[in-house]
Amino acid sequence: MTLGGRYRVERELGRGGMAKVFLGTDTVLGRTVAIKLLAPQFAEDDGFVQRFRREAQAAARIGHPHIVSVFDTGSDDGVHYIVMEYVEGRTLADFLSGGGRIMPDRAIDIASDVLTALEAAHAQGVIHRDIKPGNIMLSPKGEVKVTDFGIARVTTTAETVAQTAAILGTASYLSPEQAQGQPVDGRSDIYSLGCVLYEMVTGRPPFLGDSPVAVASKQVLEQPLPPSKLNPDVTPELDAVILRSLAKNPANRYQSAEEMRADLDRVKHGLPVETTPLLAAGATQVLDRPVPQTTQVLTPPEPERKAGAWIPIAVTLVLIGLLGLLLWFLATTFLADENGQTGVQVAVPDVVGESRSVAEQTLREADLVPVIERRVPAQNDTQEPGTVVAQDPEADTEVDRGSIVNLTIVAQPNTVVIPNLQGATVEDAQAQLLELGLEPGGPEEEGSDSVDEGLVTRTDPAVGEEVEEGTPVTIFVSTGPDEVTVPDVTCQSFGSAQQELSAAGLVPVAAGDTAPPNPLCPNNANKVAAQDPAAGTVVQPGQQVTLFPREEPAPPTGATGETGETGDG
Repeated sequence: MTLGGRYRVERELGRGGMAKVFLGTDTVLGRTVAIKLLAPQFAEDDGFVQRFRREAQAAARIGHPHIVSVFDTGSDDGVHYIVMEYVEGRTLADFLSGGGRIMPDRAIDIASDVLTALEAAHAQGVIHRDIKPGNIMLSPKGEVKVTDFGIARVTTTAETVAQTAAILGTASYLSPEQAQGQPVDGRSDIYSLGCVLYEMVTGRPPFLGDSPVAVASKQVLEQPLPPSKLNPDVTPELDAVILRSLAKNPANRYQSAEEMRADLDRVKHGLPVETTPLLAAGATQVLDRPVPQTTQVLTPPEPERKAGAWIPIAVTLVLIGLLGLLLWFLATTFLADENGQTGVQVAVPDVVGESRSVAEQTLREADLVPVIERRVPAQNDTQEPGTVVAQDPEADTEVDRGSIVNLTIVAQPNTVVIPNLQGATVEDAQAQLLELGLEPGGPEEEGSDSVDEGLVTRTDPAVGEEVEEGTPVTIFVSTGPDEVTVPDVTCQSFGSAQQELSAAGLVPVAAGDTAPPNPLCPNNANKVAAQDPAAGTVVQPGQQVTLFPREEPAPPTGATGETGETGDG
């Protein structure tokens, strides 16, 4: 079928609890797209339909390289659809099926790309709510794309049983607050990604159970086994990052995607992480150490004391000994560097004036984490793109090992990211493009069921594409829903009529009954005798046109027999 007069639905690519995804073609632009169709059981639920559209529009606003782009959304004869970028590749779930593992370094890269997508989404107020391997696409080139932003979500207790089943279908990646029906924020996505990262490095989710309900219960009540227990290639630092992301209380997790990504970057470069490794793999190891023998010489009872009076003293001294041992362990764990020295701080190197690559290398060699905080235009002709013009903290500042150093660099000239202008007026879109140093083109008109008449539907190049300054950008403007004039196909053969109607974007349908012979057709045997709607009617694309064959004339009656009967009478 064809949706919105332009999106041809072809073969099924996949399905979930709430929707199916099909391969399709945008017949106007001639490009391959993915088309998500809301499941029929939800199509009559106005709340679901509005949420489907609203969340699709929210995802379209993000416009991030690691997020599958949303091009259009609309409804056609009760079918609600979202048109998305088609990503050639496989889902992360395909790679992990059957208990497969991913090397820790590659798993960190994938998680970091997802976190950059979550940063962009959370900045727009969009919470994914369904981060799982099936919603992470990996292209043949290794690119990571997150899909299904905001579509699957925990809403209210008034949801239907079918909706609840769909939610529990992803219980392995459900945050504790989602499992309990509590309000969620960006930290819920961080928990879900922690589950995905756990599965990437171990080959299984953190919690297993006989049913989705059992798994959801474990998400709330049980602590996960450290990943290193299942895969010795997982370092204590990566253990710590994963387990912090899986904290039951959102306040104990990473508070932002950026914070978790910074720690993963430290793990990748062999630097100490901000989180606490003790709480990950070593929390239970303290009690396994032998109690100092010095506590035993202080416990014998004095002769004048009554029997049993020494027990409280012994217990107290043992507890003091354990406390001292714990403090010693904490000090050696968190304050010691790789050479066993404590209280380690480093001086921040001066990287202002260096190229980005040199600056990052210098900072990493100093056990610091470089982060590009912002890009600014060159102040003079001598400043090369990528040159560091400011750093925070400043040079020679004493900071802890593994601290972030924010860098400001000179932006690459003539490079601009196309903004999302859908829904803007032509004047506003032109002004934004001019402000970015781009050259507005058009506007060109096109029909749209989802964008009001006179507003921008899209641009070419599309949103999120990086182009050189001065690039022409064609603006497309909505003329409202498309309209088609029904052609006259009477007196044509059925094959010819169907071909002409299909070319006009209409759907030919053979009628179950007939129409009287058409006097305009000299020989209307096996021809279209009538059509509905009639020729010249203005309809929307995809409208059905019913074709009626000629009513066959009645066979001649036997006149002689009738006369004979009359005569006999």
